[in-house]
Amino acid sequence: MQRIGFIGLGLMGQPMARRLLEAGYPLTVWNRTAEKAMDLLAAGASWSTSPKAVAQASDVVITMVTDSAASEEVSCGAGGVLEGAHPGLILIDMSSIAPEMSRSIAERAKSSGVPMLDAPVTGNPKVASDGKLGIMVGGPKETFDACLPIFEKLGVKVVYVGGNGMGTTLKLVNNLIMGVAIEAVAEALVLATKAGIDPRKVIEITSVGGARTGAMETRGPRMIKREFSPHFSANNMHKDLSMALKLAEECGVSLPATSISREILRAAKSQGKGELDSCVVLTVLEAMANTVVKLKD
Repeated sequence: MQRIGFIGLGLMGQPMARRLLEAGYPLTVWNRTAEKAMDLLAAGASWSTSPKAVAQASDVVITMVTDSAASEEVSCGAGGVLEGAHPGLILIDMSSIAPEMSRSIAERAKSSGVPMLDAPVTGNPKVASDGKLGIMVGGPKETFDACLPIFEKLGVKVVYVGGNGMGTTLKLVNNLIMGVAIEAVAEALVLATKAGIDPRKVIEITSVGGARTGAMETRGPRMIKREFSPHFSANNMHKDLSMALKLAEECGVSLPATSISREILRAAKSQGKGELDSCVVLTVLEAMANTVVKLKD
């Protein structure tokens, strides 16, 4: 069985790494904050002192870090994965990063003899724990085929998109939909409240019919309960919508709803709410409407 290295043990990385460990893969891990690895080490994972050392001990290295800069550093920087390159090594970047960075890392990996896949995911930590992520993959088809058994331990839907950078491009498209949908849900709940309708009725009626959305089903109840602990933070959603708008500019496409959603996220960030879940945009809209969405007696 392939030896897997896992770099980045945040909200998503930890449950993903645990899934692979429980599937029987020999697992070596590294994280900037070593304390986050303790549970995995107790469950049988091994610790390495650097991304380079992880690569040297692994057949496949998966990175799951915050942004493009972090991904470039752990893969291509001093003491990074590519410094530990050896024949047969595969790099899978499952972070949500800019497509151009995915292609750049892939080129540098190829120069080191390492095929690279960009394979960002959709889902939250609970979905990751259950192995039901959506995974979109770009890179060499033969490398994708070789890694498919790994992806199938992590996700229920694995979509091969094309060459390097296409997985991260599809992730931007996916998150564009989610970001705009969360904004729409927040607007609907604020309007209903202001009009005198119990927001629970909005969730109830939109559970059927054409207005049904995953955003309402997953974020609507959390908005009403004021539960803003991060599943996907406002900072990360703002980052992804910003990258989507950059891509749209390059492609000559107008994204007006995405632009508005990003600005509301920017307002949430400026209010110090960036680390909270992206559904915290509700509070920005509440302030604009001078109302508070809450349960009616």
